[in-house]
Amino acid sequence: MENIILSLLLLKSMTIYEMRAFIQKNLSMVCSDSMGSIQSALKKLMEKECITFREYAQKGVLKKEYQITEAGIQQFKEWIEVPMNLQKVKNMEEGKFFFLGLAPKEIRIASMKRYVESLQSELEKLLRIEENIEQIKNDVIQMNVDRIKKEPDLQNQLLDISGEDTLENIVQNIYDYQLYDLHYGLKRLQEDILFYEEIIEREVSHWSESGAKK
Repeated sequence: MENIILSLLLLKSMTIYEMRAFIQKNLSMVCSDSMGSIQSALKKLMEKECITFREYAQKGVLKKEYQITEAGIQQFKEWIEVPMNLQKVKNMEEGKFFFLGLAPKEIRIASMKRYVESLQSELEKLLRIEENIEQIKNDVIQMNVDRIKKEPDLQNQLLDISGEDTLENIVQNIYDYQLYDLHYGLKRLQEDILFYEEIIEREVSHWSESGAKK
């Protein structure tokens, strides 16, 4: 969570509510969007002086807007340069599937059906996001280029970290990899749904055959 927050703050300064909204919309399959998890990560980052904040009043409400520091940029660089770790991608819930054969057949089928329903719900959500992105992608890229150009410090940070020559290239790269991640999520969900539906069909078929023999 710490590095997700640092990544967000490299793109723009944010309040905790803006961070949570972004995670809910774009990273729900990657990390928790609970306020407790975000607050805990912010506390750790503050202790390491990786972030700072400014307070301001909006409609009578005091808010904190967080910014990344040089220490935070260094932590981000160290994190992003390390290849992805397969061990950290693994899901403990897969252990439940590994031992699902210990459960009665009706429990196995019901469990997988509920899981497929949750996968289908997530798939529909990502498809809506994909459709929306395709409709507004050119406007979003230009809007972000224009926004960052108004913040010279942020622009210089991004140019330094990315090694790119132009801000337009940086924003395009950010957009491309967010889209790659979306397509990966869609492909994985579609394949998972097919996989579990095949097993459910096999279980139901065997169940029917067993009943017929009796």
